[in-house]
Amino acid sequence: MAEITVKVRLFASLRRFQPKGADGPIPLRLPAGSAVRDAVRALGIPEENAGIVVCNDVHLELGSPLQDGAEVSIFPPLAGGAAQRTRSRGSGRSPGGCAST
Repeated sequence: MAEITVKVRLFASLRRFQPKGADGPIPLRLPAGSAVRDAVRALGIPEENAGIVVCNDVHLELGSPLQDGAEVSIFPPLAGGAAQRTRSRGSGRSPGGCAST
């Protein structure tokens, strides 16, 4: 089965999910066709703790597909609860290996 490699950066309270000994972006190998949700699960992060996901200044949803080489930043939800998420508009693909919804 084909695989992709993505790099994930965790911020704030999500750093507790950083693998021991890892410093900086976390390289993850995932099956081709994986979505943000798969990267979140691979790191053991509960989905409700992945509040904001960004790749190359584009907001991604948990169901957004990932491409090989994507560099994804995951932030916990901001204070005040979950806000309604807006979808990115554009060509459907962003530079640097990310796919927008």
